[in-house]
Amino acid sequence: MTTPGEAITTPAKLEPQSAALSMVIAWMGNRFYRTFRPSDEAAASFDAILTQRDRRIGVTIGLLADNDPADAATEHETNNAAFAELLTADLDQPGGYALWLPPGAVIPTEEPARSDLRILLSNGLSGLNPGDHREVRIPIILKLAKIETDGAYVSVTGGLSSQWTTISEGIQGAFHLDSRSLHRLPAETAELDIIISRVRDRAALLNPEEVTDVKVHDYWLVTRLPDSAPQGVVVIGGPPELDPRDGVPVRRSFRRHVSRAVEQRQSGDCELSVLILVGALAHMEDELVTSALRGMNPAAYGALDLIVLVADGSVRQVLQPRSLPWEQERAPS
Repeated sequence: MTTPGEAITTPAKLEPQSAALSMVIAWMGNRFYRTFRPSDEAAASFDAILTQRDRRIGVTIGLLADNDPADAATEHETNNAAFAELLTADLDQPGGYALWLPPGAVIPTEEPARSDLRILLSNGLSGLNPGDHREVRIPIILKLAKIETDGAYVSVTGGLSSQWTTISEGIQGAFHLDSRSLHRLPAETAELDIIISRVRDRAALLNPEEVTDVKVHDYWLVTRLPDSAPQGVVVIGGPPELDPRDGVPVRRSFRRHVSRAVEQRQSGDCELSVLILVGALAHMEDELVTSALRGMNPAAYGALDLIVLVADGSVRQVLQPRSLPWEQERAPS
């Protein structure tokens, strides 16, 4: 994995940082109607350098769920990298691809679960064009228990906890649903309705103190990266214990990356400074970076022009540039 301060040059190994960089290059092109290219020059002061005609864009890239730079790769990082190599070997067409591992999800190390997951994800990666996304259905089992006949509610832990009121509508009795094996809800409402219907159908068959399995799917996102990305597959995700709803580590990591980006901007030479943050989220709507920015003193990030978050296969602007170099050149004197 690229460490903070280590420049990304092309050609580069596909890692979370280089995958995010390729996505931001494409995003900036669509947003600003300009062509941005990664530079082959050594980025002594920045993590990466982009060019737009004769303009230099200095880029700092940080992982919101990273460890201390001095720490060795953790077990989950090693496992994710090894699994990414397996998926790379299965690719039916060259290109860069990303698997967005949902928070709390773990790549299995035991067989046959590991090979089963490999087959599902390899099939999911097949046929994607640059910029395409696909949700891959991963079979999982939820546990549903009927506590008593009185009441009309379902208490829920895990991925479906936000849906407990919908699940409880019209339910007869008190139930508990353990959905901790569900790490990412589907983007399509129709798919979510299927999951909820299966839970409610199973609940109607239970007697008090009975427990049953509910077979549904987890929905993992895969992406074909833009053509500027290095070839291969990368797994982007945080440690299993990461709680994306906990704002404390997010704010701490965000401040650290902002500080490093400001240092690079002050020591480097560029017309536009960009901070790219890579998050491990189930959905972009779960992000806490925007609120973290609002809670900071503007003087702390005043040297930066653009801050973006890359997560769940998409790019979100967190800090908008006050001005753009190509607009300044057009401005009348």
